[in-house]
Amino acid sequence: MRRPWIVLVLIVCAVVGGVLIITADESEAPVDLEAFTTEEGLVTEIPSGWVVSEEFPFDFAPPDEGKSFNQWTVARACPSEGCAERSLDEWLGIASELPMFTAIEDADEDGLIGVEGETGADVRIVRAQTESAGRLVLVAAFTDGAEDFVACGARLGIAADERLLDAIVDVCRSTERADSSAE
Repeated sequence: MRRPWIVLVLIVCAVVGGVLIITADESEAPVDLEAFTTEEGLVTEIPSGWVVSEEFPFDFAPPDEGKSFNQWTVARACPSEGCAERSLDEWLGIASELPMFTAIEDADEDGLIGVEGETGADVRIVRAQTESAGRLVLVAAFTDGAEDFVACGARLGIAADERLLDAIVDVCRSTERADSSAE
């Protein structure tokens, strides 16, 4: 008499477990990143398995995609008036004026929709989407007293892991200079 109940309980547990596995939220899993030091001396992270662009040593793309729509960028940058030591407040004061942001925020006619900008305690972030459902995040991370800032970006196509869009913000904030000349 007990065996039918045990079998029934095991079947119910298997079905419930299968449903939980299938419907699990991947956003809870960590993004797979690996440590990398750029040619510019930035100690950062890139998506695991992605490779350096042949054209630009600060751009990364997934392997085997040729001219990929997916791109990860980490670079040193300066305002158009040039590099100069600035306090964090000074950096934040000019953040929205940086060319990397003014170009995208004025790009509504270039197929970008939903452009949203925000300034945090040490960053400026702009998020946008293309008319073809691609996604883009640009980040500038500032360090008090630095002569330059860390400019980062993630551009992803429809099928890419969208968790990378949030990861680029954290990566940009935690990127460090391997040398002390810019600090």
